[in-house]
Amino acid sequence: MNKIALLFGVLLLCSCSKNLNISTIQNDEKSFENTYITVTGIVSGDFQEKGELAGFFLQEDALFSSSGIFVHSKRKVNLGDEISITAKVIEYKNETRLDSVMSLEILSQDNTVNTQTLSFPFSEKSIEKLEGCLVEVDNEMLVSDSYSFDKYGQILISLNPLVQATEIYDAQNEASEIIKLNSIQTASSIRLDDLSNSRFPKDSSLYIARDKLVIGAKINNIKGYLTQKKETYSIRLVNELIAELPQTKIDSYESGKLTVMSFNLHNLFNGDGLGEGFPTPRGAKTHELYRIQLKKLASAISLSNPAIIAIMEIENDGEDSLSTISQLCSYLNTHTQRSTYEIAFSNGKAANDVIKTAILYDSEVVNTIDLASYQSAKIYSRSPLFQKFSFQDSLEFVLSVNHFKSKSPRGAKGDNVDMMDGQAAYNAKRVLQAETFNTIIDSLYPNENLIVVGDFNAYSMEDPIQELASSRLDKVSTSNYSYVYMGMQGCLDHVFVTDTFSKYIRSVNSININAAYPNWIDYRFENSDSSCLRSSDHNPLVIEVY
Repeated sequence: MNKIALLFGVLLLCSCSKNLNISTIQNDEKSFENTYITVTGIVSGDFQEKGELAGFFLQEDALFSSSGIFVHSKRKVNLGDEISITAKVIEYKNETRLDSVMSLEILSQDNTVNTQTLSFPFSEKSIEKLEGCLVEVDNEMLVSDSYSFDKYGQILISLNPLVQATEIYDAQNEASEIIKLNSIQTASSIRLDDLSNSRFPKDSSLYIARDKLVIGAKINNIKGYLTQKKETYSIRLVNELIAELPQTKIDSYESGKLTVMSFNLHNLFNGDGLGEGFPTPRGAKTHELYRIQLKKLASAISLSNPAIIAIMEIENDGEDSLSTISQLCSYLNTHTQRSTYEIAFSNGKAANDVIKTAILYDSEVVNTIDLASYQSAKIYSRSPLFQKFSFQDSLEFVLSVNHFKSKSPRGAKGDNVDMMDGQAAYNAKRVLQAETFNTIIDSLYPNENLIVVGDFNAYSMEDPIQELASSRLDKVSTSNYSYVYMGMQGCLDHVFVTDTFSKYIRSVNSININAAYPNWIDYRFENSDSSCLRSSDHNPLVIEVY
């Protein structure tokens, strides 16, 4: 009796379902959501596997249009089957798909479907129309981000380099330009994905060699299934990409009489200084990985052979022989062109964070005047460091190294929450840090030549950078970007000088050895090498001084 009732229910449901075109559903998916419908189409991709991609793509080819849809089902079908299917229309994370299949009939076999063309920049209407279709891209694209490739098999590509909007536009006065740029960049980029849903997919399922994943690499031969998850479109690739690495020069800086490098070391921690004490609060998890980190940093520093190194993100553990800064100094003296690096010893008040700023210098090139000084203030968890130098017994200047509050929203309250203006969380605190810094230099260094460097965690047109340049300091233009976040390029690292010192600056260059390269080749991974590439997540800045 129960079987008869079930059969009657299925027949009734099927008889009540609507016989529609796939294009009709995709053009007005909300009207059909949770409704059983019947469609006819050709299987364009068969993926009967466990996980989110357990099913097949169904495509309907007409004379002037083509539409596709994903069917979540384990019903046996083959590529090229023409089928009639009755199933329920659902929205799964913003993707229109068919689910709860009630009936499926194979009408014919060995059919083909037309591959549709996706052009960039796309409109919302044009890309939505192609959802579920087999598509190919007719533009030459660029790699913009590879952060998720190793873990999920995904990369971000774009028509042009993607730029942080607040790198070039003011958040208050040019809000409309920011919105416009972000909209254009969204329509000019897309995520590529493999055909698995595995974490850390096998090389055999991937579509490009890892060593080709450098930001700016040219990408062609893009073909796959267009899918949507939440607000993000992806192409599930069916073939291997053709990639051409960018032509980059990492030694293009000009040589001045005095070279200063500003370098975020990406959390250099040395354990207990005796080979033990790993893992540390940040940085390398083992002593072996710490040694790899040292090799990569030394290789990067050797590129410009700086007489002065302004350092961020090094362990705040003092300056004695077991400290990280002391052991870095010793390592550089035996593994770079210079053998006379010394620590700019300080008053020791580096605030309370686990990391700090620091300075190393070649004592045969410059001389220090007095101790370096951390200028503490309540607004800083990482105090700015100041050191006065003399060069060739004629030029005196003060170098300041800074590391402002990060953009991470953790713990943000009140004015420090993300105001959604492009400047992210803790912008208010960074502005206060900039104001405090200007007060410090006005009171303590009113007549000095100043060169101010650091990781300010703010892009070039954001409020903290404008505040720093509102008093005695002038921002020096930097070649290239210093950081990439979610595919967006910009400068978090900056150089400022006073008017009296600007005439001595010959060039400021961001050496693109880190931000363009994938994160999985840095010191945290066992397969990392000792090259300079991805020695940090920030590009070092090289300042050439006459």
